[in-house]
Amino acid sequence: MDISWVKSMFFTAMQAGYAVEGSPKVKVIDMPGYKEIRYVEPPDFLLVDRWCVNPDSGKSAGTTTIWYQGMPVWFMSYGGYYPDDVVPVLKRALRLTYERCLFVGGRGESVGDFENGILYVNTVDGDFSQFRGREEIIIRSTDTCIGGVAGYHHYWGMSLV
Repeated sequence: MDISWVKSMFFTAMQAGYAVEGSPKVKVIDMPGYKEIRYVEPPDFLLVDRWCVNPDSGKSAGTTTIWYQGMPVWFMSYGGYYPDDVVPVLKRALRLTYERCLFVGGRGESVGDFENGILYVNTVDGDFSQFRGREEIIIRSTDTCIGGVAGYHHYWGMSLV
């Protein structure tokens, strides 16, 4: 199994996934509170991105798993909290990073400056084979608003081959 092929398929699948606005691929599954996106490239490749959100707390958790010929070959787990109003910033960071096929823990690349008062920061240790990190969306302080972390996800993952 060539892990570089798995990594390439990760980017192909993610470019058609959650970060794509208006993606019709999101499905509610037979697990209360869960949604998922599946990307299949017959006959051998399957990626499933599955997540849930607690509506009372807004906290979320999910997994992304890749299978090759029916065997799991790569896995990522993530969880944290993002309020609805910063989710577009998260999706943009993810989408732009996936389009560049840049692996930074399976999440987005840090944005170097504030855009509309919002900053996306991602700190990761490791590579596609084994990694862990934390991403945050930070709101800039203004005279009328105290800034700070608006939302975050911790994540980790690894190759299973």
